[in-house]
Amino acid sequence: MDDLDWSSVGRRIGQLAGALAFVIMMGRLGRLLETGPQYPSWNLILAASTFLGGVAWWLLGQVTSNRKAKVAVFAAAGVLLALRVSVPQTLTAGILPSGATPAALGETLELALRTIRSGIAPVEPFVGILSILALAMWVIGALFTWGNTGGPHAAMFLPSLVMYFQFAVFDRIPAGRGWLAVSTLALTLSVVSIALERHEETGRARDAEGRPLHRRSVSLAAIMAALLGVASLAAADNASGLISEYGNAPWRTGDGLGPGPGGGVRFDGLVDLQQRILNPSNEPVFTARFAADTPPEINPYWIVDTLDTFDGEGWSRANAGNRRYEPGQAVVDEPNVYGGTTHQVLQAVRIERLDTVLAPTAGTPIEIQDPTADSGAANTRRATEFHTVGGISIGVTGGFQTDDQYQLRTVVTDRTADLGALATDETGGLSPVFAAAAGAGVFPYQPSSVDDPPAVLPDRDRYLTIPEDTPPAIGILARSVTAGRTTDFEAAWMMQSWFRDGGGDFTYSTEVSTGHDALVLEDWLTDDTSVNYRTGYCEQFAAAMGVLARSLRIPSRVVWGFTPGSVDETGLITVRDTNAHAWVELWIEPYGWYPFDPTPRAEQTGFELQPPSVTAGLDPTDFLGTPEENPAQSPTNPEGQPPEFIDDPPPELDATANRAARWWLIGLVALVPLLLVIPLLKRLRRRRRLTRVRHGDITAAWDEIVDRLTDLGVPLPESLTPMELARATDRALMPLAMSYSSTVYGGRTGQARESDLIGVEWWIDRSYDGPDRARAAMSLKSLIRRP
Repeated sequence: MDDLDWSSVGRRIGQLAGALAFVIMMGRLGRLLETGPQYPSWNLILAASTFLGGVAWWLLGQVTSNRKAKVAVFAAAGVLLALRVSVPQTLTAGILPSGATPAALGETLELALRTIRSGIAPVEPFVGILSILALAMWVIGALFTWGNTGGPHAAMFLPSLVMYFQFAVFDRIPAGRGWLAVSTLALTLSVVSIALERHEETGRARDAEGRPLHRRSVSLAAIMAALLGVASLAAADNASGLISEYGNAPWRTGDGLGPGPGGGVRFDGLVDLQQRILNPSNEPVFTARFAADTPPEINPYWIVDTLDTFDGEGWSRANAGNRRYEPGQAVVDEPNVYGGTTHQVLQAVRIERLDTVLAPTAGTPIEIQDPTADSGAANTRRATEFHTVGGISIGVTGGFQTDDQYQLRTVVTDRTADLGALATDETGGLSPVFAAAAGAGVFPYQPSSVDDPPAVLPDRDRYLTIPEDTPPAIGILARSVTAGRTTDFEAAWMMQSWFRDGGGDFTYSTEVSTGHDALVLEDWLTDDTSVNYRTGYCEQFAAAMGVLARSLRIPSRVVWGFTPGSVDETGLITVRDTNAHAWVELWIEPYGWYPFDPTPRAEQTGFELQPPSVTAGLDPTDFLGTPEENPAQSPTNPEGQPPEFIDDPPPELDATANRAARWWLIGLVALVPLLLVIPLLKRLRRRRRLTRVRHGDITAAWDEIVDRLTDLGVPLPESLTPMELARATDRALMPLAMSYSSTVYGGRTGQARESDLIGVEWWIDRSYDGPDRARAAMSLKSLIRRP
C-alpha cells in the first residue's frame, strides 16, 4: 500500500466526482428550463459546449505553452460560441460580428439577466439564457480538462458543484432525498480527491524521528469523507429553516407561490406583470370564524398587504407607516379606513399552512384583541405582538406558526350602499353615464350628497407616481377606455368593466406560457402578437389597472390577499392557497380608498374565484351618449381626452408675481448650501464613530444606528432594552444589540465589530426606499436628539 500512488488515485476520484457533479448539475438545470418539441434541445447544446470547451483547451495546449495566449484564444472562441447561440442572424458568414450584433446582443442578454434574477421556474430556454449557459459550460469543459492534465483536482468538479448548488437555490422546491444523497456523494468524493492531492513531495511537519511527513493522509481523507456524508444527511432536514423568507440570494426576492421552509405555503408579497404560476395545491392556508351577529351577506376579501410603489415592472410596498401596535391606539392610519358605509366584523383566525409574517384580515383592521381567559388557546397571539405595516396591514413578531390564532375587529367596505353618492357629480345629480343607466333601469341608485368634508389623502403624489419612461401609449389607452367620463368614479367603473366584463376582451387563464421575467405592459395591452396578449391571472390585471389609473391622475394602489373562501354549515370559513388574489384600490372622493377587481371571472374547481361583480349587467359604453352631448368627446378633443388633460395656455404673471417668484428663487439658491451642511455633519459624525468602532467602542456603532432609525421616523421607546428594540424592529439588529448588551450590561470587552454596523446599515438601505432615505438625510432629529 505504501507504493500506491495515492495522488493518481485522488485524480481518478476527482474525475468521478467531476462527472457525477456534471450529471446532477444538468439534472437540476432540467428542473429550471422548459422542455418539449417547441423548445430548442438545450441539453444537447450545453453538453456539446462542454465537450468542445474541453477539446479546445487540450488542442491549444498541444499548440502552445504560453498560458496567456491560450486563455486569449480560448476566450475569443467562447465569445464566438455565445454569439452563435444568441444572435446568429447578425453574424456575417455566420461567424463574424456585424454592426447589428452589439445592440441585438444587449437586448438578448438584458432579458436573460432579468429572467435569471426574477423568473420563476420553469422558464423558457430562449437564446439569451442558452448563450450564458453555453459559455459557462464551455469554461467548465476546459477546467475539467485542465484538472485532468496536471492542474488542481478541484478544477474537475468544483465549477460543476458551484453551478449545481446555485441551480438548487434558483429551484427552491424540495428535490427529495435522492438528490440529497447523490449531491452528498459528489461532495464527499470531491473532498477525498482534494485530501489525496499532492502539491509537493513533503511538507514541513515531521514525525518523532525527524523525518518529513507527506502532506496527504489517506486516513484523514476517509475520516473527512465519512463525517461530511453523515453531517450532510443529518442537517438536510433542518437546514431549510436557516434560509430567509426571500431565499439565500438577494436577487430571489420574487420567489412566487411555493412551499416555505416549514412546509407551509408562501407568497412573495409582490404584484407585477410576471407570468409565473406554480400549480397551487388547493390546501387550506388558514381558517376563520365571524361573530354570530355578522350579517350573512358580508363576504369580504382577505387583505394581507397593500402595495403603493410601481417601478415600471411591478408593485411593492414603500416602508412607510411601520410602527408597533399599542392596545387602545388606532391599528391603521386614518386615511386607510373607508369613510362611507362599512360593517364591523369580529373575527377569529387560525393559521393552518401559511408561511408569513403578515396577518390576513377580512377588511381593514381597527382593533386587535387579546385572548380571553376562557379561550383555552395557548397559541393565541397577543395584541402586543403585532405591528402595523405600511400604515394598513398588520404583522406579527417572528412570523406565524401552524395553529397560531388571533382575534381582531375590522371594518368591511359596503361595495353597493354608497354607489348613489359615488355616482353623483358636482351638479348634485348622477353623472352622465350613471344617469343614462338609471334611465334604462339598470342602475337602481339615487344621487345623494355628503355633508361631511371629503376625505383627504396625505402624500397624494406617492400614489400617482409612475416611471418617467412609461410609454405614452399607456396614457392614450387609459383615456380611450375612459372617454366620456366626467368623474374619477366613472373612469374607475369603465376600467373595471373593460378588464372584467368583456369590454377589453381579456381572458383569465393559468394556461399561459410562463417564465417571462416581466411582460411589457404596452405590448401586453396593445400588441395582439405579444406573448399571452391580454391573457393572464389576477396579478397582471390588478397591476395594469393600477398603472392606467395613475396615468389618469387617479391615486391607486394594489392589494394582495385572498378571495372570501368557502363556508361550511357550521360557519367555518376555509381559505386555500388557490384563493390567493390581487385587486386594486382607487382614491374616490368623498370616501377614500374604494376596491375594484379587474380580473375577469373564471370557473374554478372547489371554490368561487370572485364574488359577483357589481359591474355585471352595466356596460358603461352603452350609456356614453354622443359627442354633442358629451363635451369630453367634442371635435376639439376627438380621442375623448378628459378636460384636465387639455393643455390650456397659462395665464400671464403680473409684475408682483414675477418679483415674488424671483425672491423665491433667490431664497432657494441660498438654502441649498445650508441643506448640504446637514448630511455633511452626519457623514463626519459617522466617520468618527467608525474610527471608534475599529478601536473597540461598540457604543459608537449602536449610537449611529439609533440616530439613523430616529431620522427615518422609526419609533424607539426609551423603555425598551437594546435586545427588545431589536426584536420589535428587525432581526437584522440582533447581532449589534447582543454585542452592545454584552459590553454595556455584561462588562465584556472586545465586542465591537465593524461588520455588525455595516450589516445593519445594509439592512436599512434595503428596507427603506430612496425618498425615505433622502428625507432622513436632511432630518435634524438625530443632531438635536442628544449632545
